[in-house]
Amino acid sequence: MSDPVRIHRLSLADRLIVLVVAPLMRLLGASLRIAELGRSDLGPRVRQSTPPLWALWHETILMSVWYHRDQDVHVMISSSRDGELISTIARSMGYVPVRGSSSKGGQEALKEMVRFMKEGKRCAITPDGPRGPRREVKKGVVDLARLTGCPVVPFAFEVEKCWRLRSWDRFIVPKPFSRAVFVYGEPVLVPRKGGDDDEHLERIQSELDRVTKVAEGHFKDGVTR
Repeated sequence: MSDPVRIHRLSLADRLIVLVVAPLMRLLGASLRIAELGRSDLGPRVRQSTPPLWALWHETILMSVWYHRDQDVHVMISSSRDGELISTIARSMGYVPVRGSSSKGGQEALKEMVRFMKEGKRCAITPDGPRGPRREVKKGVVDLARLTGCPVVPFAFEVEKCWRLRSWDRFIVPKPFSRAVFVYGEPVLVPRKGGDDDEHLERIQSELDRVTKVAEGHFKDGVTR
């Protein structure tokens, strides 16, 4: 049985952070020159008759949230204080946060995500969050795909010039006016019955690794880190 989700109330300082960060995200995002590669027809900016479950690395959240804003996407976000900050910013960008993680409120969040996906809602997850290890897919994404029958579509983000925070995920903050790219992967289907979870996990990991490699290779010459 998982621990209940603790509600974190934003302090005045936290609210000031939100007031500053959200407009800066919009200004920064608008300054980027963004290209799309791969299966962009399966990305969150396109309406599908049966939406997939989008999977992205935790380090790419900043511009992924901005670029795919106002699409009514439901996202699983940690129940931590940092998660509360991210949830508040996500709401301002038109997202629906589902609170919980592998350590806190995980089963409740999983049930909520399953319900939303079965209702045809658009959902996304960072399978290496909220604490890592970096770029390592966790089993929750397989469970969601199996329980709903929705394909997993990984996508990656890379930018020509950026800062990398000294966090566990080496969080990406693009430098203004840079070129950037989103690479959308092929759908990975997990059957409702049968198959080995580790095998499905490896397939999702492999496709996320592949699109990440393509994205990073797009700016191989002259990328700033």
